[in-house]
Amino acid sequence: MNQILFGVIATAGVLAALGTILARNLVHAALFLVAFFSLVACQFVMLEAEFLAALQVLVYIGAVAIILMFGIMLTRNVQGDDPTSTPSAWYVPGAIIGLGLFAVLGFGISFQGAGPGGTRWAQMDERPTIVAAPGRPAPPRAEAINHMAKVVGDELLTRYVIAFEVAGLLLTAALVGAIALAHREEQEPAAGGGAGKAAEIAGGNGSPAAEPAAPLAAANPR
Repeated sequence: MNQILFGVIATAGVLAALGTILARNLVHAALFLVAFFSLVACQFVMLEAEFLAALQVLVYIGAVAIILMFGIMLTRNVQGDDPTSTPSAWYVPGAIIGLGLFAVLGFGISFQGAGPGGTRWAQMDERPTIVAAPGRPAPPRAEAINHMAKVVGDELLTRYVIAFEVAGLLLTAALVGAIALAHREEQEPAAGGGAGKAAEIAGGNGSPAAEPAAPLAAANPR
């Protein structure tokens, strides 16, 4: 039953990821991304990583996806009527890069090495126990499950602190850039409208400034 449920959630996640990439409307792509994040949270629940599932919902859906939506709505039409088009020359390189990344991930997961005295997960038939044997210390997996919040916090602030801070800076820079682009796009139409009005007055398109020229031409034909 668990394998069937895993297959259903994984298939839906792949479809949501494809929808994120292939959707021409940016708002729809962002919604597909939210669906993908939700399905990843479901996978964490199946792996008994409830704390990571809560982080997935709070951080990625509640923060990252919302920032992306704000960025899209600040730089694009709020109604999502402005579709994006990718040049066809990028299709083949993008497909090659995507397949290469998929191959690297598949190879790394399939041939992941075991720790000292451990067994590769691909060779396991059942989930390792977290109960300590008599006279032996608790396995490392027990610490990660019983104190998941502490373990995740320690890893983020020690081993992955640089990646964590860089990700925060990138998201902040993306939001600031979206606001700067939206502010510039608001100023350009106003400047163009003033220049257009000046040209219309100077060109004599039915404006009062051009009407006195006709009587003068009739009075002096040479």
